[in-house]
Amino acid sequence: MKKLISFLIIIGLCAATTFAQGSSPSQDSGDSRFRVSLGGGGFVAGNFSSWVVDEALPGDLNRYNETQLSVGPYIFADFKYIELSFGLLLGQLNADKTMSNNPNFPAQTLGLRGSAYLKLPFTLSPMFSLFPLLGAEYDLYLHSHKTDGRDAKFPISAANQEASATDALNTVWFKTGIGLDTFFNDHLFLRTQILYGIRLPNNMEKYLKDTRPEVDWMLEHGGDFRISVGYRF
Repeated sequence: MKKLISFLIIIGLCAATTFAQGSSPSQDSGDSRFRVSLGGGGFVAGNFSSWVVDEALPGDLNRYNETQLSVGPYIFADFKYIELSFGLLLGQLNADKTMSNNPNFPAQTLGLRGSAYLKLPFTLSPMFSLFPLLGAEYDLYLHSHKTDGRDAKFPISAANQEASATDALNTVWFKTGIGLDTFFNDHLFLRTQILYGIRLPNNMEKYLKDTRPEVDWMLEHGGDFRISVGYRF
């Protein structure tokens, strides 16, 4: 819940910034009008968690690894200086056997992703517009199951070793990147984006780290490639 509240606060700040930008002279070197765009497409996202442990400990392994590859469709609304999007997450969660004794890995995951990004467009030519991005995403996991159809459960506390994906995997991302709009005419365009960032540990990771005093630090990070078609009004 705290992660969701933080994400909603970020959306509010983005909306306030957009209103202020829309009321001031445009910084875009091209079309200065405040125009709204709508569109949709698909994405590929990588999610990685690397845990570095004390090198002095005996043994060959000094890292806990967790990876997740997700794909899905998404839709977006673009208000020139802010982009809001909503998508479906379809992925597979994998973990090194040393990270958890939980037999539910690998697990197929189903979730939703909402995002809010500030953007600053620069017109390169009548056909191309480039824009850096900075913002946040919230991943809400709805379900997870094994390949044989059994529900996957995850440890989040000593008393709860079989939590659902919603209780264990939800997280907030902070990402930055760059996007390019290729216009076919004044309205229709192709949008491509590359994003990279870090995320907050989910409840499962926080619990597992607390139970492993040998862990020095961990890094949750990942990136996206998005492609979509939009219509500018």
